[in-house]
Amino acid sequence: MDWFDAFDEVFASVERYVEIHGKPPAELAVSPALYEWLAELQRESNFLGGSPPSDPVVLETAYGIIPLVINEKLDPYEIIPL
Repeated sequence: MDWFDAFDEVFASVERYVEIHGKPPAELAVSPALYEWLAELQRESNFLGGSPPSDPVVLETAYGIIPLVINEKLDPYEIIPL
C-alpha cells in the first residue's frame, strides 16, 4: 500500500461495519504500531489544544465512543471492528 491514511481507514472501517451490521462495533482492534501512531497524534493534538495528554483508548465517532484495543497479530495497516 503506497498511501495509508490511518484516520480515514479507521473511520471507514466503522462505516463499513455499520452498513453491514446496522450498529457500530463494540471496539476496534488495531496493530501496536497503528495504536502508537494514533496515540502520538492524539497527544500532539491535546498538547496543541491545551488539553492534558492521553492515549487513544477510545475513538470518538458519529456513532459514539468506540474503544481501541491492541492486537499484536495484526499487520500495521489492519483495522478489525469487533
